[in-house]
Amino acid sequence: MATYEPHDKFYRKARAMGLPSRAAFKIEEIIARNRLVPSGAKIVDLGCAPGGWLAILARAATAGGRVVGVDLAACRNVPAGAITIVGDILDESIAARAANELGGAADLVTSDLAPKLTGIAARDQARSRELIDTAIKFGCQVLKPGGAMVAKLFMGAEFKEVIAEFKRHFGEVEVTRTKASRPGSSELYVVARGFQRRA
Repeated sequence: MATYEPHDKFYRKARAMGLPSRAAFKIEEIIARNRLVPSGAKIVDLGCAPGGWLAILARAATAGGRVVGVDLAACRNVPAGAITIVGDILDESIAARAANELGGAADLVTSDLAPKLTGIAARDQARSRELIDTAIKFGCQVLKPGGAMVAKLFMGAEFKEVIAEFKRHFGEVEVTRTKASRPGSSELYVVARGFQRRA
């Protein structure tokens, strides 16, 4: 059985590169493997604090790109080419502001949203489902046809329903793990490509 080493190679690499957390390497692996970020890409990153995904996404989008991050918490070091909005993506005014700041349809929406756990399984699962549903709804509002989405998802009772919802809107849906995820973690990532705008 794998044991969790807090200061493993991903932690050390993040520190060496000045990144706020190992999470940066999760999105780096996913976008590299799936070629999700064209040059000059427009991207929205939901649940962006502390900023690891923002740093990777801004670098991948290059100087002509635009990355908008949204989180309840502020990011201390926002990379060039990115802006952040402190607020709740469940608030429609915050969602509208994020879409407006993007300045056009998105190539990619990423979501690392996760609820603060209460230890009450039913409540935590309901909150998690609310966040993923909100992320999908937002993605459907801002993505360009053919655009992509990456979202964190935990294995649970509603897993199949959530995947089915992605398949309603995207031509290709894959569930993957990343090498940078902690051993024993139940987190998975949905990689959805070929967004299809529906009437």
